[in-house]
Amino acid sequence: MLRLSWPIRQNDVMVSVRKILLGLVSLACCSPLVAQETVRIAVGEWPPYLSRTAQHYGVAAHIVEEAFQASGMDVEIDFLPWARVLVYVESGQYDASILWVKTEERQASFLFSDVVLEGEAVFFYHKDNPLIWQEFRDLDNKRFGGLRSASYPWFDAARAAGAAVEMELVSTEQQNFSKLLSQRIDAYAMDKLVGLHILQQDFADRQNDISYDPTPIETWPYRLIFTRSPRGEALTEAFNQGLQAIQERQKVQVHLNNVANGVYLPIAEQ
Repeated sequence: MLRLSWPIRQNDVMVSVRKILLGLVSLACCSPLVAQETVRIAVGEWPPYLSRTAQHYGVAAHIVEEAFQASGMDVEIDFLPWARVLVYVESGQYDASILWVKTEERQASFLFSDVVLEGEAVFFYHKDNPLIWQEFRDLDNKRFGGLRSASYPWFDAARAAGAAVEMELVSTEQQNFSKLLSQRIDAYAMDKLVGLHILQQDFADRQNDISYDPTPIETWPYRLIFTRSPRGEALTEAFNQGLQAIQERQKVQVHLNNVANGVYLPIAEQ
């Protein structure tokens, strides 16, 4: 039998246990986040970045989910009209939203994460009529497709640089790709991943007739926004740490590359 070489009084044991328990309670109360925290995220539809019908709710949601998981947190994503998303995050009804560009106006109302991914606009073209460009003068005498609901600063810049360019406006991206396939326009500029997704989903039998020039026309650094609060500050820090961890393992680029492989098409269509 093991015998202790010093006397232990019951009161001493009770006092020590009580101190330990109080210390643990104090630590939990003072910490803004605890293990297995669930982060509530509000988003709208924007496939293939975000879609309720896609695997992992789209490539951007997949990246965000893995970044939070790397920090030991769970994620709950709800799809809402985009007009309500900002209101709900600012009021704290939701913790965060995905894919926002930082502006001075938004910084007054929200906290921003590090850059999650870079969106790129590129020129899509028919493979029988390639458009390769490095400067605006390379666009001379080209006819482009566009949307009535969008603005195109690059088009104005090309004209200012002396390029004789034209643009035909329609209502949908699908109409522009149809015109591109029939070679009624020379090129159509839009977000690369969104364009690839539209071709996969709506022009599957002819998507191989279309390619794009990799030189970006515009880029957008997309981030998460968080509620301005102590909880929002802690979540922002936790997300940034998780994002760095998965970036170091090259997982972000793997998921972005998988858009071209059709991974984020609607589940029923894969």
